[in-house]
Amino acid sequence: MSKFLLDANISPETRRYLEQRFGLDVIDLLTAQQGGLSDREVVDLAKQQGRVIITFDRDSGQIYHFHERGQLGVVVLRLEDQTVESVNAVLDRFFASEAEHIDLDHSLVIIEEDRLRIIGSGPLPPD
Repeated sequence: MSKFLLDANISPETRRYLEQRFGLDVIDLLTAQQGGLSDREVVDLAKQQGRVIITFDRDSGQIYHFHERGQLGVVVLRLEDQTVESVNAVLDRFFASEAEHIDLDHSLVIIEEDRLRIIGSGPLPPD
């Protein structure tokens, strides 16, 4: 399973939720006291540590699309309700039903309230 990095715009409460609910390996920039990193620095850190970025920042999606395609994974949350409860509920649905079928380490995944888009490597081939 992939390892994850929560951008500074995602609450550390979400990290704790993902660890407890799914047993995921997750770090968050706020707890690591790296909340001031630039988008480029976040991408570099994720690549160095082999982590998929989870963020609200659409710029990270653009960096992936135009410069890093296939070299890392990015999950962009495009949600109107960005409360911890809403984010956790959306990620719960995603990890419970969709994530295992997607090459998260190499794809750009955009999660909206009513749809999921995958750009890049996309779904994993069937076994």
